[in-house]
Amino acid sequence: MKREGRAGTRSGAGKKGAGGSSSRLSRAALSSRTRARRSEISSGALRTQPKKLPPREEQPRGLARLFRRRVLEKLIVIVVVLAAGGGLGAGAKAAWNWLLLTPRLAIRELKIKTGPRVSEAEVRMLANLREGDNILGFRLADCVQAIQIHPWVKRASVMRELPDRVVIEVQERRPAALIALGALYYVDEDGEVFKKALPGDDLNYPVLSGIGLREEVEDKAEADRLIQLGLQLEKLAQGSRAFPLSEVSEIYLDRAEGATVVRAADGMRIRFGQDKFEDKWSRLEQTLVKLRDEAPKVAELDLNFEGRATIRLREGYRVASEQGPPGAE
Repeated sequence: MKREGRAGTRSGAGKKGAGGSSSRLSRAALSSRTRARRSEISSGALRTQPKKLPPREEQPRGLARLFRRRVLEKLIVIVVVLAAGGGLGAGAKAAWNWLLLTPRLAIRELKIKTGPRVSEAEVRMLANLREGDNILGFRLADCVQAIQIHPWVKRASVMRELPDRVVIEVQERRPAALIALGALYYVDEDGEVFKKALPGDDLNYPVLSGIGLREEVEDKAEADRLIQLGLQLEKLAQGSRAFPLSEVSEIYLDRAEGATVVRAADGMRIRFGQDKFEDKWSRLEQTLVKLRDEAPKVAELDLNFEGRATIRLREGYRVASEQGPPGAE
């Protein structure tokens, strides 16, 4: 019995020894793997690569400025709507006062687009704007009206570009003729009498005559109708080779008889009447081609008869051609 007990004791001890040996082997293997991993890390084999992030898109140039501008625009619209509806409370009034006083809305650029007859200095003076003024401190309609006082300004536009830029564009008048109303005045392409001709001004335009200053003032509708007759004939002369605009000296306008063109070289009077100017101009060119060098003998050419041109010669002259032009007297 004692032997069995010893044997059993030795057997248990053997098992205990076996278990300890296994534990020592596991620790040795773990230590070996740890040393191997440390070796790999130190050699760089397991060095982690930095994570690649997607490239950041470049911010568009001026985006921040655009954002601020949009915010200001919306704020201004809200305040203006409240003001128009009479709903300006204390907060809205304070916001409006801030908008009128903040240096962020000071005009930093005043861009003016104009022509040769109206200078930038004149536009600035009439608009009464300068750099440093608040961009909301003026009414656009008042500014446009002030600029259009200038006689050479046909129309003007004024635009705010928030937060600090104002653009003014000026369209100048283009003179088409002169009109005799006691003195000579310029007439633009639309038939508007807009400026008195002064010494030194360009007078190289056909003169519209026959309309008095009193008629222009008291019966402007009829005066405008007659002026349009003269401008129609001027346009036909611009595209003509037989009778170009440079040969037109005067266009006489009469309420009853219509338009009569006076040729510059010899004073020939060409009667056009009230209408059908294109057809009559074609007959005029045909007649002048037939007359050739004998045209200076003609005192008057009447185109008011359908399909023909009636000619009245100067006193003491006759047409040398045997056949002559149609309608020659």
